[in-house]
Amino acid sequence: MDKEIRIGKEILVLAHKLKRTIDKDTAQYGVTSIQGRIIGFVYNQSKSRDIFQKDIEAEFNIRRSSVTSVLQLMERNKLIKRVNVSEDARLKKIILMEKGLEIQEHVHNSIDKMESRLKDEFTDDELDTFINLIRRLSKKVDE
Repeated sequence: MDKEIRIGKEILVLAHKLKRTIDKDTAQYGVTSIQGRIIGFVYNQSKSRDIFQKDIEAEFNIRRSSVTSVLQLMERNKLIKRVNVSEDARLKKIILMEKGLEIQEHVHNSIDKMESRLKDEFTDDELDTFINLIRRLSKKVDE
């Protein structure tokens, strides 16, 4: 085994390639990869509950200021709207607008295709092992 292998570097390279691929696919619909992922998250989660900015911060592990900027841009581009909630004036529920719903379908299909291509590289056992290893590393980074 090569002792010069840098796990972090390998993960970053893969993550960068994935982001670049998603960016390329989503750019044709006028959204960035994070906007596409947020659209998908809001679409899927809002079927069972209201979605707020804090949910997006937690799901994607990104800072409040970053999420605020992305959501403001998405709102200006009529992808989402933020609606006041009667129970708490400080909270604004995030709702997909028609344009966001259309993009969601296209982006979802692109991501599904990429996920399938990646999963096809592994047997079921290899995929289970890979996911377990990634989760272990993720926990280690949090320590």
